[in-house]
Amino acid sequence: MKNPLLFIIPVVLLGITACKKLGDPTQLSAITSDESAIMIAGSLASGSNGFVSLSNDATITSQTIYTTAKGCGVTHIDSLTHQSLPGEAISYYFKHIITSKLNCNTNKLPDNVTSNLTFNGNYNSPRLSAKQSGSANSTIAGLTPTSAVYVINGQFKSMGSYKLKSDTTRAGTIAIDITVKNVVISKATVTMPAIITGGTATATITGNSPKGAFLFDGTLTFAGFNEAILTLGSNSYSINLSTGAVAKK
Repeated sequence: MKNPLLFIIPVVLLGITACKKLGDPTQLSAITSDESAIMIAGSLASGSNGFVSLSNDATITSQTIYTTAKGCGVTHIDSLTHQSLPGEAISYYFKHIITSKLNCNTNKLPDNVTSNLTFNGNYNSPRLSAKQSGSANSTIAGLTPTSAVYVINGQFKSMGSYKLKSDTTRAGTIAIDITVKNVVISKATVTMPAIITGGTATATITGNSPKGAFLFDGTLTFAGFNEAILTLGSNSYSINLSTGAVAKK
């Protein structure tokens, strides 16, 4: 199954007992703002089974439930496996379990689908490797045939271990929480894959390393053209939603 749309994703990280919130993530920390941006990018990109892939699975399952419309309140459970092809720059292997429920309006007509997705697996990129498990809870609208887009609201969480390859001391545990608001995904056509074209999100990343605990809060704007803009304190980054590549603006 293709991954046109990712995550990974805030829970309170067990084991962090005294992590003071930084007024500006550019201050001294166990990891830098740039390194935090790399981790959030991994949580988003389809190439690392991030939010884009999770959203893709959820929308496809939701559309199927809506189309079959076997009754209001019907629940469907599905399981999927995602893994990279040999030779790709980013290797990954993840398992997803999706539980979806069809919700109807006051006229008892299908309206939206609420989806709960759990996942676990790992990925390895040139700059970051991680083992993760987590969940994605969302409400998906725009399922009617006349709608050209899906609209997603929800929260995506992950916990696990990480290793930043630029420095062997940059390793430890991490939790990422992304809350999305009115994220718009254009539906796939014969010539174009599904793609995120708009919406916003907040992102929180907490964790620890041999150098101590860290916390970063940021905002995301989905700018279209397969790009998200991440703001962390006074820093801004462009994230490629396919590859997870990060460029400081």
